[in-house]
Amino acid sequence: MPRSILPLAALGLTTALAAQCFEPSFGAPIGTPATLVGDVVFAMRPIGFAFPLDGASYTDVHVCDKGYVWLSNGGVPAPGYADFSATAQEFAAQGPRIAALWADVQALALNGAQVHVDATPARCVVTWVNVTCYGGVCAPFTMQLQLFPSGVVAAFFDEGATNASVGSAAWQGGLTGVSPGNVATPPPAVDFAAAGAAPGPLVHEAWTTMHAFDLAGRGVVLTPAGGGWSFVPSANCASARRFGRGCLRADDSLHETFVAGSDLAQSTLAWQRTSSGYLASIAPGAALVPPSPAAVPVAPGQLDSAQVFALSSPLPCPGGATAAVCVTTKGQLQFATSAPATIDYTPTAPELLAASKTTFALWHDFDQTAAGSGGIWFEELGGVAYATWLGVPGFSAPAPSTFQFQLDLATGDVRLVVVALGSVGAPDPAVVGMSAGGPSIDPGPTDLSAIVGLLPLADVGLRGLRLAAAGLPIVGNASFALATSDAPAAVPLGFVAFGSQPAMPAIDLASLGLPGCYAHHGADLGVFAFPLALPAGDGALALPVPAAPALVGAQLVAQSLAFEPLLPGNLATSNGLALRVGN
Repeated sequence: MPRSILPLAALGLTTALAAQCFEPSFGAPIGTPATLVGDVVFAMRPIGFAFPLDGASYTDVHVCDKGYVWLSNGGVPAPGYADFSATAQEFAAQGPRIAALWADVQALALNGAQVHVDATPARCVVTWVNVTCYGGVCAPFTMQLQLFPSGVVAAFFDEGATNASVGSAAWQGGLTGVSPGNVATPPPAVDFAAAGAAPGPLVHEAWTTMHAFDLAGRGVVLTPAGGGWSFVPSANCASARRFGRGCLRADDSLHETFVAGSDLAQSTLAWQRTSSGYLASIAPGAALVPPSPAAVPVAPGQLDSAQVFALSSPLPCPGGATAAVCVTTKGQLQFATSAPATIDYTPTAPELLAASKTTFALWHDFDQTAAGSGGIWFEELGGVAYATWLGVPGFSAPAPSTFQFQLDLATGDVRLVVVALGSVGAPDPAVVGMSAGGPSIDPGPTDLSAIVGLLPLADVGLRGLRLAAAGLPIVGNASFALATSDAPAAVPLGFVAFGSQPAMPAIDLASLGLPGCYAHHGADLGVFAFPLALPAGDGALALPVPAAPALVGAQLVAQSLAFEPLLPGNLATSNGLALRVGN
């Protein structure tokens, strides 16, 4: 029978009791589209009580999207900046701060991120929802910090939490702990994964390599004790992790981030222009056309700059055609008639996806002013525009890179010819790919060297059917639900299928008349219906979690389905959603 409310206990899931983790009431969102752009300290918020720390007390928090909060009394002491390099020395020496997971993570609106604060006289709860690692190399995850009037601090993390940002070693680190500030030398780090104690007011654990964070799916509770701290780990925290993708999706971007060298040397990436997008492909070989004596240097003598070049005829591109192209010294071609106000030398996939103009990129911190550089050149020859990086080193590495963008003015085809990439990804990252103008859909990283055949890309992106969690599956969370969006505007009814285990690999449904669609589990726990609002294609299946300790630790997988007349099988499937019930 169709149902829009499904008690989780009806799925027959049982397991063992665990300690308290996430607070299900996240409170008010504090981010806006203008502030959910990464690297931000949000406006001051009251804690709800005077929080005691090392003989002082604080009434306000300044939340940073990097996973920590500054403490103050009405802005005194002044909060620090949004620091993306988590180090124990900074944690000790700067102002009073508490870190859930201080890492180079970002709360980006385009990834569905939000930051919440729920301040009451009994507890202050700060929750970072759907934050992602800088560089786009980890799935969105949620973490939470709780402060109590007694001085107790608790931090909890879902299963996807990690430190995995690209860039230098400092950017890749992570740190959890409490600092009163103005401490000259940090004490030795502790291990929050095991119960223990620290003698002084500063307590921390630091992780210095990517993916070293070991508190995912659990947390830690710290209690003031004799001028220091005692701490105990928590386990079985609730989690809702998205994976896979929905079908009937049209991607308007393509990207790969390189953090330790590149495998693109002696190859050519091609984007063949069609009436509605591009067909991307890769082939061995690098037929670079050497700059002629008539080639023009691009922003000569400048490190971080750009130059706009008028084209002899309009170039077909997303949105119609462009009369000019902007070439930056950092390896970007933008279909634009003006140069950007600032030149960004720290490439990330989310920033490429957010580009306001159609952009093709081999984006890296190149330094054409370095000794031995052959410079950057632009010219038109025989109806083709060429932008060439000729033996240009990286800012942090002397190894030269040689590559060329080729723009066919008649067809709109774009080719990236790669001869050598000496400094790319070592030590500074690089992002290679393209994004249609305006916010683009993130298809996730693509191994560009492994593209088979022709990969279609659209001028206008279309999200596939999506499934996400509304809140977390916390025991006693009566408002937990599964939210479906971007369903086809066909029938005002959707379905959620539940399974006990994810399908690894996903099950290809092409043989059932659903090309490009996959089953992410075996649907062995049943299928349940819910209403869809049309034409938006949004709806939710309420999934209240009973206050039953026996459910803690239960795991299941969900996936949405909706009617789709464009496919022979008349159905579309969503991404998968792995759920773990917790406290």
